[in-house]
Amino acid sequence: MEQVEEVFREERGRLLAALARRFGDLDLAEEVTSEAIETALVRWPVDGVPANPGGWLMTTARRKAVDRLRRDQVYAAKLAILQVEADRAAPQPVGDNLPDERLQLFFTCAHPALAPEDRGALTLRCLAGLTTPEVARAFLVPTATMAKRIVRAKKKIRDARIPFRVPGPEELPERLPGVLQVIYSVFTEGYAASSGPYLQRLDLAEEAIRLARIVHRLLPDGREVTGLLALMLLIHARRDARTGPDGEIVLLEDQDRSRWDHAMIAEGRELVVAALTGGPAGPYAVQAAIAALHDEAPAFTQTDWPQIVQLYDVLRELDPSPVIALNRAAALAFRDGPEAGLAALDALGNEQVLRDYHPFALARADLLQRLGRLPEATAAYELALALAGSEPERAQARDRLTAMAQTEPMETVYEAAGGAEGMLRLAEAWHRRVMADEVVSHAFHGGAKPDHTERLATYWGEALGGPEAYTAKYGTEASVERRHAGNGEHDEMNHRGIACFDQAMTDAELTDPRLRQVLHDYFAWATFGTMYRHDADDIPDGLTIPRWSWDGRQDAAES
Repeated sequence: MEQVEEVFREERGRLLAALARRFGDLDLAEEVTSEAIETALVRWPVDGVPANPGGWLMTTARRKAVDRLRRDQVYAAKLAILQVEADRAAPQPVGDNLPDERLQLFFTCAHPALAPEDRGALTLRCLAGLTTPEVARAFLVPTATMAKRIVRAKKKIRDARIPFRVPGPEELPERLPGVLQVIYSVFTEGYAASSGPYLQRLDLAEEAIRLARIVHRLLPDGREVTGLLALMLLIHARRDARTGPDGEIVLLEDQDRSRWDHAMIAEGRELVVAALTGGPAGPYAVQAAIAALHDEAPAFTQTDWPQIVQLYDVLRELDPSPVIALNRAAALAFRDGPEAGLAALDALGNEQVLRDYHPFALARADLLQRLGRLPEATAAYELALALAGSEPERAQARDRLTAMAQTEPMETVYEAAGGAEGMLRLAEAWHRRVMADEVVSHAFHGGAKPDHTERLATYWGEALGGPEAYTAKYGTEASVERRHAGNGEHDEMNHRGIACFDQAMTDAELTDPRLRQVLHDYFAWATFGTMYRHDADDIPDGLTIPRWSWDGRQDAAES
């Protein structure tokens, strides 16, 4: 089955392009291509993969197309007219310079008669074989919007009778930028898949590089063609080091650079020189120069960040897109520090295209973590997790959140309960509950002293993670008298005192279940433990206030 899928990946685009060229209709070509593949899925597991799978698929698809046309003679007549016009308009092949039919379809999908936002979408759908949701994610738009774009583009090709051919030499300079953008979109999806179990779709990335080589052979002096090819080679050279054994993402700073494809890097660097020579550089050439600086650094710590930021400044003049600004902010963080990078990112916060863009949320989370702003970093990582498209991206965000939970300073019970004011409210609420209980109130004999609740709140606060204020204010822990808890060995009275405490937590509006459990455990321990004694003589020398946290009692402070 794996062999069959590999054949389909290789042949689908070639088959679709040839059928579209032959019949002049993308919808028909897509339908019979899909039908041919479905037939192969039934036949090949039984009969085996044929010696010429592409020819088998082409013959099957062509027969299905002819059968369909015979059933609709009016439709067939219209297609016949389109085919004649396309044959007349098509230039004659000269030697081996004419690319294969897939490139013809690329130029058709990038035709200037189509809306700019439709060109890349149609190409990704038809040539790269992406599903409509995957194309939508690649362009950061809803799936329904993308579906309308693709239908609109196909209708425009049909109604405007756009021929399926490679343009003549006089047309190429105008048509080329659209084709390059489409090729780069395919590569981008291969570099970081918009969905699925893997970070990279190497088949798409390599297909984009192959198509870029074809265009480069066709226009060897095209500097932006050269720049695009260089950019993709320099990035693709890192492919083997970008993921770990289990498919997890490995960041650039953590990659094993010995695993990079250094032959591909050398080729890319030569192309960068050519792309930057002979006039002002284009956007692809500048991006390739940035990629070359990353690849040339012997180690991440030796990266030339000042030059990279300068190149991003040049690139912003050529392409002032929010994504370019995001990448510049990330580079700025390494040159000038995370605070400068975060300020640059936050300045982009109103850019609509970035609000649902996973790399933007992840970049903010990383910088917030580096700055120690951990609650904000946690929220940003949670957003990155929600926006992630592929499983490795989701796993990366989950791992960061787990690490954050392990390293984030734990809020003390004292802080969670409201600090000094919260402790005082709790002590007053407990005192009211105790005094209203005719059994427990006997523990206070002649009643409580006026400062009883203040003393109790201060003592509780210190035990639960608050400042060391009790002994500083009252002079000795011995003054924490028996009345703070129950009445010595009277277990019933102690249990009733604990019940009063549980009720007091509700009175003090402490509703968090985890907080209530920790407070309950602390008070129960204190009631039955050695913290409270009736007489000062009963308090052992060196008694200290034990510290309590979310995990229970910690080691007592030294005397």
